[in-house]
Amino acid sequence: MRFLVTGGAGYLGNHIAKELNKAGHYVICLDKRETNCKYYHKKVIQDLSSSPRELIPILQSGIDTVFHLAGRIEISESYERLIEFWEDNVYGTTQLIKFMKIFDVKNIIYSSSAGVYKAKDRPLKETDEIAFNNPYANTKIAAESIIRDSGLNHVIFRFFNLAGADPDGEMGECHDPETHLIPLVFEKINNFVINGDTYNTNDGTCVRDYVHVTDIAKAHLNARDYLKKGGKSDTFNLGFGPGYSIKEIIELIRDYCSLDVKYTIGEKRKGDPSSLVADISKARKILNYRPDYGIIEIIRTAYNWHKNGKR
Repeated sequence: MRFLVTGGAGYLGNHIAKELNKAGHYVICLDKRETNCKYYHKKVIQDLSSSPRELIPILQSGIDTVFHLAGRIEISESYERLIEFWEDNVYGTTQLIKFMKIFDVKNIIYSSSAGVYKAKDRPLKETDEIAFNNPYANTKIAAESIIRDSGLNHVIFRFFNLAGADPDGEMGECHDPETHLIPLVFEKINNFVINGDTYNTNDGTCVRDYVHVTDIAKAHLNARDYLKKGGKSDTFNLGFGPGYSIKEIIELIRDYCSLDVKYTIGEKRKGDPSSLVADISKARKILNYRPDYGIIEIIRTAYNWHKNGKR
């Protein structure tokens, strides 16, 4: 089968490409950045929102499913670059759907975010209240709505916090600049800044649900199989279950990596909710989602990637 991964040059895209390749599929990457990932058979360097017609020859080639990862992701940046976020996350999605419908590509699996939820002090279900928390979340809500209205067969995944690195050591998390907690702690081991310690949590720091990127990648293959077997379009949380505060993650890194993490308390980041933890019972029941890697394996694989200089 032939698959398209938009935004495929990124962290998750490379891991999905590996899983698809291992399963014997032909995988195409569309991204405005280059990637050295060896698991893509074809790489198209193009911006989905500014040059959507580059999709035409790809979609004409017999694509079975589009894994739509492309988009901007940083909450704080979404306030400063509002128009770019709406162009990339919403207009880009609209153009993708338009051409998918023209060329009769029926299946899309979309990367949304747990950031669309109104934060609660319990695990969040897919039926819980949506909140317009920040411009980034608003673009995800809009893109979800477009996909649901499109008539395409779809699975929408609301990710919690992707983390960790490929267990084989081939790829890992590396953003420029880095803003995600676990790799940022390794990067700033002597001068890490916690953004606020007055949140409504046990130790005052934000609580998040961390899920291994390989588990998420495998879930995408399960979602594709689910749609091909006639499963109805739906929305699913993807997390691991328990949540950990920033201070708890730092203590785990100290214990399991034997690192002396030094940190200070800084200002809160605009738009950050106190707690986001997943109820994954729906994905377990319908998609047979069974994450294999807990928080210790997440930290271990991330640290191995970091200390081996794989940037």
